[in-house]
Amino acid sequence: MLLNMEIKNLEGVTIEELVTVFNLSFSDYIVPFQLTLEQLKFKIEAEDIKPDLSLGVFDAGRIVAFMLHGLRVDDSGSTVYNAGTGVIPDYRGQGLVGKMYEKLIPQLKALHVRKMVLEVIQENQPAVRAYEKMGYTVSRKLDCFSGTLDILKDNKEVVIKQTSELKWNEFIASWEIQPTWQNAVQTLENIKDLCSIAIAYKHNVQVGYVIFNAVSGKIHQFAVSPDCQNMGIGSSLFSYINDTVKGRDVYVYNVDNRSVPTVCFLKKIGLSKKVVQFEMIREV
Repeated sequence: MLLNMEIKNLEGVTIEELVTVFNLSFSDYIVPFQLTLEQLKFKIEAEDIKPDLSLGVFDAGRIVAFMLHGLRVDDSGSTVYNAGTGVIPDYRGQGLVGKMYEKLIPQLKALHVRKMVLEVIQENQPAVRAYEKMGYTVSRKLDCFSGTLDILKDNKEVVIKQTSELKWNEFIASWEIQPTWQNAVQTLENIKDLCSIAIAYKHNVQVGYVIFNAVSGKIHQFAVSPDCQNMGIGSSLFSYINDTVKGRDVYVYNVDNRSVPTVCFLKKIGLSKKVVQFEMIREV
């Protein structure tokens, strides 16, 4: 590290500075992407990102690397989520991510954080190996789908009703897989005003649901009751989504690939797997 570099948390760093370093860091990423100011603000709110647990490397006052962290507490303890790590191109190869972790870990131990979670694209093997050296292990593979929907048939006995209620007790009962941080219960509670929620009923009995963003086309959660699968209920829900988004592309990210029925269903209705990610976990 150069002598005039400093590592500190992101309290006091403006959103404009953050979006600049974020976009520069990911401009040549394996899957290049950029965020607008509003998208980064949304991400910070949705994912419970904490500036005091997020770090930056500063060279003569300019932020050149960063790590964004969310924090949540449940019955099993505290979990920290790495919502984004980046180093701008001119500063790579200097071990800056490792230096930020050296500063972060004692802080997390003092807060009695139980585990750390992140996602990394499977093809990004240098990053995967770096995280493994830091003590992370792969917990599961996550498939990311997108495309236009091509639904051949649905179930005419199924009635889809929109609601504003997040009925978690009923929704969770139909889960086959656990959602990742970006689609978790707390995330959707944080952004519920921007979500469309639809419930599928058959003979007045709830048999499935979906939660999605009608503007972005991002589908956060969907599930069909275990005893009602292969009855066209999922197709009915996604037909409703297609009507709502008016045939535009939709996105289903971070699907646990151990759920073979879910993966097969998404392919059957016209979506393509674009990226595979690893979810990685480290005990603190």
